[in-house]
Amino acid sequence: MNGKKIIRSTCKACHGGCGVLVTVENGVVTYLEGDPDSPTRGTMCAKGLSSIQHMNHPDRLTYPLKRVGERGEGKWERISWDEALDTIGNKMKGFIEQYGPNSVCNSQGTGRGYGRYTVRLGNSYGTGNRGLGTSHICYFPRLKAFEAIFGVNRLYCDYHGWGGEYPKTQISWAKQIEHTNADGEMAVWFLDSLKHAKNLIVVDPRATSITNQATLWLQIRPGTDAALAMGMLNIIIYENLYDKEFVNNWCDGFDKLKDRVREFTPEKVSEITWIPKEKIIQAARIFALEKPGCIQTGEPLDAIHNSHSNALSIIAIMAITGNVERPGSMMCWVPPDTGPMEVFHWEIADNVTKENLEKGIGRDKYKFRPPGFCHTETVLRQLREGNCAIRMLHQHGGNFLFSLTNTKNVYKSLLNLEFISIADQFMSTFCEIADIVLPVAHWLEEDDIWDMHPGFMVRANNKAVEPPGEARSTAWIYLEIGKRVAPKFWPWETVEDMLNYQLRKADIKWEDFKEIVMLARTGKDQPYYKYKTDYWRKGGGFPTKTGKVELCPTMLEDLGYDPLPYYEEPCESYYSTPELAEEYPLILNTGGRVAYNFHTQFTNLPWIREMQHYPRVQIHPDTAREYGIEEGDWVWIESLRGRIRQKANLFAGMDPRIVVVQAGFCYWEKKGHARFLTSNANVLTDDAGPFDVAIGSSNYRALLCKIYKVKDGDPLYDPIDMDN
Repeated sequence: MNGKKIIRSTCKACHGGCGVLVTVENGVVTYLEGDPDSPTRGTMCAKGLSSIQHMNHPDRLTYPLKRVGERGEGKWERISWDEALDTIGNKMKGFIEQYGPNSVCNSQGTGRGYGRYTVRLGNSYGTGNRGLGTSHICYFPRLKAFEAIFGVNRLYCDYHGWGGEYPKTQISWAKQIEHTNADGEMAVWFLDSLKHAKNLIVVDPRATSITNQATLWLQIRPGTDAALAMGMLNIIIYENLYDKEFVNNWCDGFDKLKDRVREFTPEKVSEITWIPKEKIIQAARIFALEKPGCIQTGEPLDAIHNSHSNALSIIAIMAITGNVERPGSMMCWVPPDTGPMEVFHWEIADNVTKENLEKGIGRDKYKFRPPGFCHTETVLRQLREGNCAIRMLHQHGGNFLFSLTNTKNVYKSLLNLEFISIADQFMSTFCEIADIVLPVAHWLEEDDIWDMHPGFMVRANNKAVEPPGEARSTAWIYLEIGKRVAPKFWPWETVEDMLNYQLRKADIKWEDFKEIVMLARTGKDQPYYKYKTDYWRKGGGFPTKTGKVELCPTMLEDLGYDPLPYYEEPCESYYSTPELAEEYPLILNTGGRVAYNFHTQFTNLPWIREMQHYPRVQIHPDTAREYGIEEGDWVWIESLRGRIRQKANLFAGMDPRIVVVQAGFCYWEKKGHARFLTSNANVLTDDAGPFDVAIGSSNYRALLCKIYKVKDGDPLYDPIDMDN
């Protein structure tokens, strides 16, 4: 492969979606830049731009490995792909034959556009125990709430102006899309739309990069979002500011919602949230009157034991103000001619696994979860107790030792699995306790179809160079495992055959799609006001049981849950656990992010580590002074679950009662347990519950902690007590 060429592709350094131009010279990627002809207009972030260093990292996994020592001992033997895949396939089939399909769980890390393969694999052999991981605290509570209220599981902020209007009022609620940018392509649209906005309301405990340009900053007490949303509903309803035409004609359950929020007066909500009542009233009035408007919500709303109610209450604000399906509001985008790519994984459920999908661990209690997704904390507890139905886990990407609550318990749980296989690019701390490790190609080294947010486009992920050694693409690995376990549902000979199948509804082949790079429905091709047409149902309406926006969702009612939003005090707080607060007097937020990491990814890259050598805990200067802590000091942060150390970053842009721990910092350069116990935020988080009653979300936010300086002679980390 000689000469120089430029390949159009799609970045997947995070959830992805940004158009990228890849310069290849003599078979080597030499330059990356944003594609100016893509919807992301030539923009790229630090994560994407570091991809050359990421793909060329000397520690990349390059061939399949089999464990030959004790778990975590670091002794491996190189094996062939045939041996690795046959071992995984035979293990799966053996467990399924002996114990049933629910004995095998397959899961993945963060969404990178390949979730359809993970789900299809689980569906194809019939397991109800799929999706072990973080879906219940990342996005699924919001998706399910949208589905319950509107009948469609995704509504997006209309940043584009395709219908002739941009959002006049925007609320950024527990989201820093402009900074952390995990949703890839959306940041550039959001920032552009702010040029057209009259009002920006930021709901966040901390000052962010956009609070200085906000009309209002609602500096909320962590974990009280449902109270704020219900207070805004109270004002909008009882001041008659709601959209009467939309509510009267297109909403069901308004009177029940009105009764539910009656008690959430501005005075009461101010006391709960620590936000001045005048600001709560002003925010509600602005959003109701200065239309069109949209609300961008973030993961902190999901990662708490009241997640589904957070989502229900905020989505109700969108609905009663009529900020649905009109230009500049919340939109359910029509996909391109391919149709929604998720069909690739659900199309086989009815004739193979529908009944069993309801039998997964935790589905009997947390019924609002998507079918087939087991409840993570219940699974891990059963593994520790020795009574879990799951005996084998196949994992693609991700690192449970950083992403799941109470890391020490996670470690002990995983050791009780009989067999673990993991596909990854590096030997992570999770891989170190696996039995088989498979080397995965980088996004610059594989052909695939990208399909994530925002729903109106799919893009080609075009291979630029060959992967190192024997690393193989994600699509190839899933296809080969699928052929061995359930060949009926994986009938394709090659990845290209499988990609052609996924593109069939658009009447296009992969060879042609890779050249045009994108299929999208934008501009005048995106219809607004679909509920006034036959799009969802003949005669108009929404795809719900009643045909209307269900403010009191029948879906939740049918499952036996309270269908209306409600507020619950955080499970650890000054008010719910005052005695605990005496020992742990500070509110712990474990969601700190930086713009150039994505969870544990990239902290092993020299470019990225130059920007931040150590993780940081944000502490208010007054609080730091009280505890004798100065900028840059190593600090212990301790909760009921354990303690970690991070460097102090004094930050006045938050309440002195709050500390914010950086999440996802991995010391790739360290050995053994030091890698994942030294500074890992999830050593501190709660796996004991209470969990969200409907979806099972656990508590990553709004916990309690204490801080103190690290002393000379202190251990680097606290070890795991394997006896308890």
